[in-house]
Amino acid sequence: MPKVTDAYREARRDEIAQAAVRCLVRKGVRDTSIADIVEESGLSTGAIYSHFTNKAELARYIVARFLIVRIDALEASGLRGVVTPPRDVLTELLRTFTDGGMPASLVIQFWGEAMVDEALHAEMMRTAGRLGSSLTTALTPWARVSLGPQPGDEEVVDLAAETARTIATLVQGYVANTAVFGPRDVPEYVSSVVVALSD
Repeated sequence: MPKVTDAYREARRDEIAQAAVRCLVRKGVRDTSIADIVEESGLSTGAIYSHFTNKAELARYIVARFLIVRIDALEASGLRGVVTPPRDVLTELLRTFTDGGMPASLVIQFWGEAMVDEALHAEMMRTAGRLGSSLTTALTPWARVSLGPQPGDEEVVDLAAETARTIATLVQGYVANTAVFGPRDVPEYVSSVVVALSD
């Protein structure tokens, strides 16, 4: 029997995740069953369960596939000392939902289901923690430059962390608005946020 490669395994997980996203968007998180994903993907129940044992695992993979790759790239830039202004960090995160990425309506459904599904709630909290930490790292070089000559490390981290939390909140607002009212142009949204918050 030929050995299954990591690339093959990853491609199969992607195939399952894409089928799951189509089902989840169409039927909702609560009403989508493994049987629905089996039918949508054309794979066997065993094939699905060999990759994902529950919705929380599937949610983790979907979030990693669409969001984590973006926050990892932002975090890596911060670790290299690249100064990325908050506006650019916000823009990059919002592209998760516009560049053929994660449907905003699915994110809203995951949030709602996480209020009643303990495993999904734990996964969403883990993702939120990772997002906050990664954004803080991404924004640290900007915070250091923004605070002027020789700022204290604690002051830099505090500014980066508070700005990261604000960006996450703005992303949540964009996701909710997009899910209900339809897509909004990212540069226009970001520019309107800047205008709305300026003196």
